[in-house]
Amino acid sequence: MREIAPLRILALRAVGPPGCQPEVTFGGPPRPTNKKKDGDTIETKNNNNTDNNDETTNSTTEFDPPLPPDESTMASRLLRSLRNSSMTIQPYVAGTTRANASDVDISQPWVMAIYPPRDNDDNNNSPIDETNEFLSIENGNHAVECLQMFIDALVESGRAGDDRLGVHFFREWVQAVTGGMEAKPEQQQQKQRPKKKQKGNSNSSRQFDHLPLGSLSLHNLASASIHTFRSMEYANVGSCLGTLDLTGTHGLTDSILTNVICSGSFPRLQRLSLKNSRKLTGKAVASLVKLRDLRAFDVGGCFNIHPNDVIEMVQQHPGTRKGTLTEIYAGGLGWTDVALETLLSFTSKHIKGLGIGFSTYLSGPGMILILTKAAGTLDRLSIPFCTGVDDAVASALGKALPKLAVLDIRGCNKVYSLTGMMDGRIAAGNSGAEVARHLFVLARYSGISNNSLEETSRLYRNELGEPVFHCVLDGGGTGGGVRR
Repeated sequence: MREIAPLRILALRAVGPPGCQPEVTFGGPPRPTNKKKDGDTIETKNNNNTDNNDETTNSTTEFDPPLPPDESTMASRLLRSLRNSSMTIQPYVAGTTRANASDVDISQPWVMAIYPPRDNDDNNNSPIDETNEFLSIENGNHAVECLQMFIDALVESGRAGDDRLGVHFFREWVQAVTGGMEAKPEQQQQKQRPKKKQKGNSNSSRQFDHLPLGSLSLHNLASASIHTFRSMEYANVGSCLGTLDLTGTHGLTDSILTNVICSGSFPRLQRLSLKNSRKLTGKAVASLVKLRDLRAFDVGGCFNIHPNDVIEMVQQHPGTRKGTLTEIYAGGLGWTDVALETLLSFTSKHIKGLGIGFSTYLSGPGMILILTKAAGTLDRLSIPFCTGVDDAVASALGKALPKLAVLDIRGCNKVYSLTGMMDGRIAAGNSGAEVARHLFVLARYSGISNNSLEETSRLYRNELGEPVFHCVLDGGGTGGGVRR
């Protein structure tokens, strides 16, 4: 007897076979009134010209978004029934190409969270209990998961493009997140957008507070351009978008980030990854100050951005004064001791996650002295490929940062053992400091050997005889550092 595929797989097949056009799948056959040659010309320009941002942005304001279909399509009805199904949440399996060394990061996958949700922040310092916990899309459901699987499949197949992800697709995503709850009509939002971008951000955020928040990943969608983000805007994605992963979105530019994402159309964004979006400059970082609800951002690998750009934005962001901007990941920008000290001077009381890796300018003694200021809150630290880190520095950090639960020391080839760090944590505990129950370490390309790791593991165990740390020396560990 032929095996019947799971419902999620059947839904994915209905939404995204190789020849699928989501705009037809969710919007029905194109209407004659929407076939405009001028619009087609504009879209072609958008796909092929993402460098000339001002011209592209101005031209797309003339784009007339298609109206919703008079009657929901079969695929839409299937997804909506999937959202309301009573099936249990299952671990989300992202694309196979993500499980490699470049994507093993303490904050990746960006849109994932531990399920079931943990009760309090204290539990976030403990590892995933694989018997009853797993990673799934943050605030997700089966319909959202299906649409995300479609995006991931498009990216991996190389068939992604602006013509595959349009207004109808993102309308369906909003429907999957909100379940059809009433939001502000798109037409009214479009009328207000040109004049009330900057000062209306806070108010526009509050009017959507009754809607649930969702998570969306366009990870490595290199072909995404202004048309993709305008489609998201016209579909009112910002009304219910809390987490957005734009890692490796090479079509993302200063103009798109400033005039679309940070213009007031995405007022509820709390977590934003711009990692490896290499066309971005300091102008793009400065615009993040308009995202008033922002709690975490990642600009690592954006080599046109300088540490001072990050410092100035964080200093001016309202979340810094409120203590809500708690995660800053900015590796690969060339951090120095002076820049790090400046950043910690106004974030040390509330920062929980920090990424400053890939720097030859950070000294070991400097890091110890500066990071100690954040000892009361810092529990995630990423310092990969920092030449100033050695065994002595690791030992000192173990004592200075007792709450540390996740550490990335990949490429620190002067670190040969974790014994010193564990000794430092014990010393901190003996001094009365609150020490995290477990430490997760990424140490690929470091000087730590398997023999050294086994020896340290034998020495440091809890009352149940279990190791109090877990260290990854190979390309595994994807998602192991997620603590939310």
